[in-house]
Amino acid sequence: MKLSIRIFGFILFMAMGLCSPYTMHAASLTPQQVAQRAASVINASKGLSAEFIMTAGGKSTKGTIKSLGSKFAVSMPQVSTWYNGKSLYTYNPRTSETTVITPTAQELAESNPLLYIKSGGAGFTYKFSTVKRQGKYIIDLLPKNNRSGIKKMTFTVNSSNFHVEKIAVDASSGSTMVTITSFKTGVSLPASDFEYPKSKYPKAEIVDLR
Repeated sequence: MKLSIRIFGFILFMAMGLCSPYTMHAASLTPQQVAQRAASVINASKGLSAEFIMTAGGKSTKGTIKSLGSKFAVSMPQVSTWYNGKSLYTYNPRTSETTVITPTAQELAESNPLLYIKSGGAGFTYKFSTVKRQGKYIIDLLPKNNRSGIKKMTFTVNSSNFHVEKIAVDASSGSTMVTITSFKTGVSLPASDFEYPKSKYPKAEIVDLR
């Protein structure tokens, strides 16, 4: 369950040049261009807030995510994470333990489910899914290498506003589905939202691995 819990930590970082979201008619878009437009929605937002339901191993859990630039905070009953642009804090309520690391790009991607979207799907090849739904783009992303343990990711993107609505991840450890139930951009978020709230967990043991 470890990877599935962290998998919503899957999707906002690695900077890359993205095309303008309004440069060509939607009907002529390639799968990669759809991914890039979805990425541009996130990259252009000064503040993003989303709610989601993650399903893995037959169990579902609700969570929230906030993002501003490279900073983010993800909250779920099983685990919460805060990244202030430098250090990544992960709190486990079961053990009352908070781990602190200076994360690699891969560790960030395993902690925030918008990072692969923000990157426009860097490191993947793209194709439209054989599954069709009216008003949606459904794109399969296949990794160019298997170092991450991901076999395939599938994005469901709203064709009118390019908001990502679902993310399905097929990994060597199992399958995970993230359904985004609320997606707001242009949200005003204070810097404190991305700092570990130490006063909220006064009894938590801090394990500093930096």
